[in-house]
Amino acid sequence: MSKESDTSQQLNVLSVRGTGFPEEYLCGSSWELIVQLTQAPEVFAERSADIAASCVAVGPAWSQEEPYLRQVLEGAPEKAVILIPAGDLTLAHLIGVSGFDAFVTYSDNSDWVALVDTALSYAEAPVTPTKSRSAALSMPSIPSRGQRKQVVFSDPVSKAMLALVQRVAQVDVTALLSGPSGVGKEVVAQILHNASARASGPFIALNCSAMPEHLVESILFGHMKGSFTGAVKDQPGIFEEAHNGTLFLDEVGELPLHIQPKLLRVIQERKAARIGSIREVSFDVRLVAATNRDLIELVKRGEFREDLLYRLNAFHIGIPPLRERPEDIRQLAISFAASEQLAGIAMQIDEAAIQQLLQHQWPGNVRELDNVICRAKVLAIHNVIQPEHLYFDALEFSPASLPGEPGEFTTSDIAKPQGREHFIQSDQDLVSAKEQAEWQLIQAALQVTDSKKEAAERLGISPRTLRHKLQKLKAAEADSTQSMGAS
Repeated sequence: MSKESDTSQQLNVLSVRGTGFPEEYLCGSSWELIVQLTQAPEVFAERSADIAASCVAVGPAWSQEEPYLRQVLEGAPEKAVILIPAGDLTLAHLIGVSGFDAFVTYSDNSDWVALVDTALSYAEAPVTPTKSRSAALSMPSIPSRGQRKQVVFSDPVSKAMLALVQRVAQVDVTALLSGPSGVGKEVVAQILHNASARASGPFIALNCSAMPEHLVESILFGHMKGSFTGAVKDQPGIFEEAHNGTLFLDEVGELPLHIQPKLLRVIQERKAARIGSIREVSFDVRLVAATNRDLIELVKRGEFREDLLYRLNAFHIGIPPLRERPEDIRQLAISFAASEQLAGIAMQIDEAAIQQLLQHQWPGNVRELDNVICRAKVLAIHNVIQPEHLYFDALEFSPASLPGEPGEFTTSDIAKPQGREHFIQSDQDLVSAKEQAEWQLIQAALQVTDSKKEAAERLGISPRTLRHKLQKLKAAEADSTQSMGAS
């Protein structure tokens, strides 16, 4: 490979120290006039003033130097290409949230001449507007509960899944993510977006079960001013807002049946008309859908369109439950314990406590682990989470389960289920007894969760079903109260 010695044909490369980048591939006499390689950030910055094409090269051991790597990324030129190991989706996610437009993956078998040419050609491309890296890297010290997103995939099962995600990210196809509630489907969707060519575009997540049924069409496709009561201005739909990016439809199995034909057409045609207009607006969106339900069973029951399922399921990615990823349990527990974003305090976790976590089946997956560590931080005395601080069943938790004196926690004090007595009147039929038990479970779930959505997930039903049950049970309770007053 021959290049001119002028700076327009040179590549300024910073090999991030301590990460194990294979510099030997870019060293030697054949690269002398092309690649300017250094491990010194100050030399890299000085050369950036004269050399337009910049590249930050990261090795596979980057996690050992993550704080330093973040500093390097924050100070790197706006159009720097990031060179990362193939298959490392966690690193790809970090690059995406750091505000960079491009990264290139390498392996032992890579064509390094082609990689260098790619980096050089990127320097000549027009600048793409993107969020500032200072905004991307800054985050509040204690974000709200819904903002915590831990990207930890250390188990071999997870790594195999992420390798598949990376392959899917390189091809612009619709993807369907499936897995039980709390497994991290939105996190995987965000990683897929950040590893794709659309990384500089918007990533918009929408929970289909949280939309009021009468507003679903407006939220998805938009509306014109005056098209219905309350439409006081023109409003673009979520598909328009996700133009040139990724739209993530979570809990897609909860979509009302009447809206599914229009959604099918929109996915096929990539254009839609707002409510109150006949003019269709085109958009370029990658769609990623997710569900914790069996969509094939929903199709059999007539609750989900078969043609829409085929359209969404262009490529299926199954996310394994947490119990099948023991190494993730360990690393997530350590990460949650050390994070001040969880309960506002950083702690350590004892190995005995981790062993106890590994024995649990985790029906609530990552969300349940988050809650267990959060409760453990409340109970821990000396900033170290011990086995006796772990409590797995929040629905069975009560103040009576706590010991009287601090420092006297024992496993039997905390983990022992509290007995429940159900009193059924002699003249009470099965239907009313069932409703009474259901009402008690719903009340208990609402007391120990932060929202109706979380309560619904804990009960294993959709938020829409929970709202319906609450309305029905409250109406029955009101009727009972009125009948008692009349008597």
